[in-house]
Amino acid sequence: RDSRIAVRVNRRGERALVEVIDQGIGIAPEHLPHVFERFYKPGPQQAVYSGLGVGLYISREIVERHGGRIWAESEPGKGSTFFLELPLAQEVH
Repeated sequence: RDSRIAVRVNRRGERALVEVIDQGIGIAPEHLPHVFERFYKPGPQQAVYSGLGVGLYISREIVERHGGRIWAESEPGKGSTFFLELPLAQEVH
């Protein structure tokens, strides 16, 4: 709750990479593959995480529909980094 959040934006060729880095409680390895699933809340730690479990799911849907990808890396007790990669330009058909 009281940790700093950093945002970095870099260009990778024809794609933009956005990193959102926090210094919060982190996500346990067994939960990390599931954080973008609809309604997912990590077991007994549910009280620690607010929300309904749809924010990251909706984020993934939006990013993928724009030709991008989203993922997270985390270490319990050291925080998490969420990555968002999108094309810089996309042709409309």
